[in-house]
Amino acid sequence: MIKPGWLVLILLVFSLSVLASKLNFNPVLNINAATLQAFENINQDNKDTTVIRFDYKQSALFHSYTFTAIDSVVDILLKNNAIKLTIDGYAYKDEGSDTICYYLSLNRALFVQTYVLGRGIDSSRIIALNAYGNTRQKYKGKDKEGLTVNCRAEILLNYPPPPPKKTALPDRDEDGVVDADDKCPDDFGYIDNDGCPNKDVVIVPFATQQSFLYSGTYRVLDSILKVLIENPAYTISIEGHAYKNEGIKAVCDVLATERANIVKQYLLSRQLSTSRINSVKNYSNQRPLNAGKTPVDVSANSRAEIIFTKE
Repeated sequence: MIKPGWLVLILLVFSLSVLASKLNFNPVLNINAATLQAFENINQDNKDTTVIRFDYKQSALFHSYTFTAIDSVVDILLKNNAIKLTIDGYAYKDEGSDTICYYLSLNRALFVQTYVLGRGIDSSRIIALNAYGNTRQKYKGKDKEGLTVNCRAEILLNYPPPPPKKTALPDRDEDGVVDADDKCPDDFGYIDNDGCPNKDVVIVPFATQQSFLYSGTYRVLDSILKVLIENPAYTISIEGHAYKNEGIKAVCDVLATERANIVKQYLLSRQLSTSRINSVKNYSNQRPLNAGKTPVDVSANSRAEIIFTKE
């Protein structure tokens, strides 16, 4: 005659077996010694794994901090529908026989699954539910530490792979305008000019991080004055520029403005009529002259530009 206690255990095992057959889980029983050792050597400190602690020989949760741990995972899942999860149940070797530990680990995983589903996570996002019994011990001792570490379930978040990196489109002159859209693919130009440089421009050089005039600047400005005197129908626009290596954008704004203004002041001081100056603009560091591959190229970007227009 079967004792009542054994009858209850048999019925429990049978009912769990029927339930488990309907789930996608991986039973781990009768595992060979080599595989078991491999399991025990696995580093399970995965940054995407959340450990849910259970009391000794218990498959239900009673402590608020354990629910807080699960809720933290659920919050992540609710914010990103692309994340899936795996739930693993474990038992401590002293919690019973291999069979009892197996079903104890299964119940722990099922408890976590039920709670997660109750929080609104769709069952399709659970990749697998695994019951590992006592085959993956994090701690082999027999003290209290061993109990608290091994009586557990684990939730592993499975993030979607990152999107493939976009292949950079060819840009031969490296002016930021791809060749397919660049009307001057072999000449460094401006983004707002279809990748083409301004052909009717005279460069007024400045020293890096400076906005005062020097001998080279005077020579250029005097030659511009000569052209304007000889061609009364010409007017000009003045643009101030800086390069990204000269400072943050606020610094470049000041440099570019000062360069444009000092050019204007010099020309006016040489009796050029204000009516011949159409505009004075500040482009900060937004329109480099070249890709800045060499020190000479870099210094060339510290400049003002004068654009001629024939009335």
